[in-house]
Amino acid sequence: MTIRGIAHQGYSLKLPENTLSSFQAAIDLGFTHTKLEVHLSKDGVPIVMHDPTIDRMTNGYGDIKDFTYLELQQFTINYEEKIPSLEEVLQLTKDRIKVFIELKQTGFYHGLEDKVYEIIEKVDVFDQAYLISFNHFSLARLRIISRKLQIGPLANELLPKECEHLKQLDLAFYAVHCSKLNKDHVKRFEEMGVPIAVWPVNTMEEMKYMQQFPNVLIGTDELEKYQAIYYPETVTNWQRVGI
Repeated sequence: MTIRGIAHQGYSLKLPENTLSSFQAAIDLGFTHTKLEVHLSKDGVPIVMHDPTIDRMTNGYGDIKDFTYLELQQFTINYEEKIPSLEEVLQLTKDRIKVFIELKQTGFYHGLEDKVYEIIEKVDVFDQAYLISFNHFSLARLRIISRKLQIGPLANELLPKECEHLKQLDLAFYAVHCSKLNKDHVKRFEEMGVPIAVWPVNTMEEMKYMQQFPNVLIGTDELEKYQAIYYPETVTNWQRVGI
């Protein structure tokens, strides 16, 4: 079974977000893509976590940038899981699910782009990793590092003029908030040959609305609701009970 969609942070409604178990659950359900966020540890290891601190997700406190990778391993998520590195996640997902990697580059992660590139090269997932960021300087740095990387901007709305401005970066896609989607802009992007990914599409109403854009790749936290709308023939009886 293959479900074309982006499982946001794995299966984050059932398991802790951005953990190996959460990504495994998205793989098991059959999603084609997932999405995660990366920061950089004190010793230059790309770390998978949404927040710049470990406060919300672990039994510890502090900024990721102030800990080495080994120091981060002393903390746990939900009493049992460790904070994963990007390399650990990509080793798990390789040849099983494609990954959108958001670089949480706010200006103080020196070398984040280079370190992420090194991991992608090491695991050999150039064709399975998509690098995204709100920071256009970060995207430009990635393109300088390698023409092989698949990159794209994160934005709050579709901006065709901005896409034209970024064309020299050879964009693989354009990721945008679903609330700002409109037919004219989608058509313009399709004419430019730039695929669109949207997030977060979580309600039944939003999912049904998105059916008018069959080429748009959809990101969601509600994996089984999404499955029920787009792939109803794959939903089992026990799944229907929970939807």
